[in-house]
Amino acid sequence: MSFKERVVFLDRAAFTNDDLPIPSFEHNWSEYPFTEPPDLVPRLFWSTTVITHATPIDAEAIGQLHKLIRIIVTGPAVVDADACEARGIAVRHLPVSDAPGQALIGLLEALVDKT
Repeated sequence: MSFKERVVFLDRAAFTNDDLPIPSFEHNWSEYPFTEPPDLVPRLFWSTTVITHATPIDAEAIGQLHKLIRIIVTGPAVVDADACEARGIAVRHLPVSDAPGQALIGLLEALVDKT
């Protein structure tokens, strides 16, 4: 049985209206228009990758997410970098691009290929 990535986009509505290409790796994809603080850990509990635009992710949440490998920040979201570093979770910020959807999937695929 092969490993399947579980990607969760916490606040897709804040990112862009553009369609996102489908990542080329084996994955399950979940996306939400926005995420309220009480929904954060339940939505991310099984995730390996989180994409957030404006939803903050604090040390308390990070401490409960045992499968999390990476976080991609596409906007102003605040992520507790110290908590991520302590757990070995990679945090990357999406560079500014004319095609943010393409750039996001390209960054995601590059990060998955490294692990």
